[in-house]
Amino acid sequence: MNQFLVAVAALLFIYILVKKPDYFAVLFFTISLADINFDVAGVSFRAVMGLLLMARTIIDPAGKEFASPFRTKVGLIYVFLLYTLVNTMAYGLDTLQYYKITGQVVVTAYCGYHYFMKRGDYSILKTSLILASLICLGDLVYTYAYVGTFPVQRIYHAILGIQQEVNDQGEFIEVINHNFYGQTCAMCLMFLLTEYMVQKRTKSWELVILPLMLLGVLMSTSRSSLLGIIGVFLFLAVRISRSGQSSVRIIKITVSVVLALVFAFVLFSVVQDTLQLKAEFLNRISYRLVEEPTAVLQKRLGLNYNAQSLEAMEWREEASADAFGAFMRLEPLEQFFGIGYWGFVVRNLGHTNLPPHNGFLLLLIENGIVGFAFYMFIVIGAIRTALRKFAEPTPFVCVLIFIFLYCIGQNGELTLGTTFLFISTMLAQNYLGVKEPKDDDPEPVTELKPV
Repeated sequence: MNQFLVAVAALLFIYILVKKPDYFAVLFFTISLADINFDVAGVSFRAVMGLLLMARTIIDPAGKEFASPFRTKVGLIYVFLLYTLVNTMAYGLDTLQYYKITGQVVVTAYCGYHYFMKRGDYSILKTSLILASLICLGDLVYTYAYVGTFPVQRIYHAILGIQQEVNDQGEFIEVINHNFYGQTCAMCLMFLLTEYMVQKRTKSWELVILPLMLLGVLMSTSRSSLLGIIGVFLFLAVRISRSGQSSVRIIKITVSVVLALVFAFVLFSVVQDTLQLKAEFLNRISYRLVEEPTAVLQKRLGLNYNAQSLEAMEWREEASADAFGAFMRLEPLEQFFGIGYWGFVVRNLGHTNLPPHNGFLLLLIENGIVGFAFYMFIVIGAIRTALRKFAEPTPFVCVLIFIFLYCIGQNGELTLGTTFLFISTMLAQNYLGVKEPKDDDPEPVTELKPV
């Protein structure tokens, strides 16, 4: 019976790939953004989907109508990957896992570029981001309802009967950090919020998603995500005020965020009563989002504070300081070119053999001053081009700014395949240029010629 179902599923995937490749792209981007993966007959499901989709894009006749990514600034991504490959091989760190991660970057970046250029819009990526965020929110709700403590349990594991690893004490091992779920929800929130503020053509049902995504951020207890949300909101407010436009829009979005926050808390209360959530989980949320940040702020202001409430935030500061010290102790050549992918952990340079919990420091240490500068040249250059080319910030600008702020307290997210998916799509949008819709236009108009 299982073999029959696998055969039927395989035929269905082949049909969608051949006849409906856009749907196949949505599925692949969704499982990539939601970090869903499992083995089928010993082969990675996501890897197979990615390779099939990339093969489909290469033979797609539509690809002949626009420039190859290697003839645009998207090609810089592959130059950066080549640099990291040579650097990593030089230190003998090019493991199978490294090639898998790099392969995902190659595939997602290429496919993201292809489907934006093919359609002239980001509808496929937007749909995938919404679906991935709802999946992550569902995982959080499922964990709250049936487990009552982190690590987050995934619904697709339960459906497919995938057993999560446990330690010697029988406790679940955290494979994916809980901050990831908050990050995904926050990215979707920033994307839709920017559309609502800037394009003013957000569909009514999409507005319902905003408080749900904020709820996901709160349930994940991700302070890095909250920092990113606040930063992007302030960025948008400043950009709108500097553009000389009516302050009504700033008031409008401020009210929208406040209402979304209130709605999220109300919804959380309903979920709490309905699912009878355990007090341990609720106390954890209060501790991580209120007590700990408050203690840190009081310490910085020289006020009395509860030292026991510092914990993780104090530890992250120490980890970053240790990482910077480790970078300064490297040989000049290593500082200049880096020590290779995951070299920081392999050499045990950090705090208790863990990454520095600062994505920029990790990027600097692994790729050196040269790689760090080149990465920033690609991303900051793309953001500056978008801000110069388009009248107002695009959703991609805000998502990438969010990722930058988020990574201040995280690790390797700057160079993940999903991050490069947004970077490559943003570069494609910059290349094409998008004409702002007029009030009498029935639909947004996309200008398909290079600028």
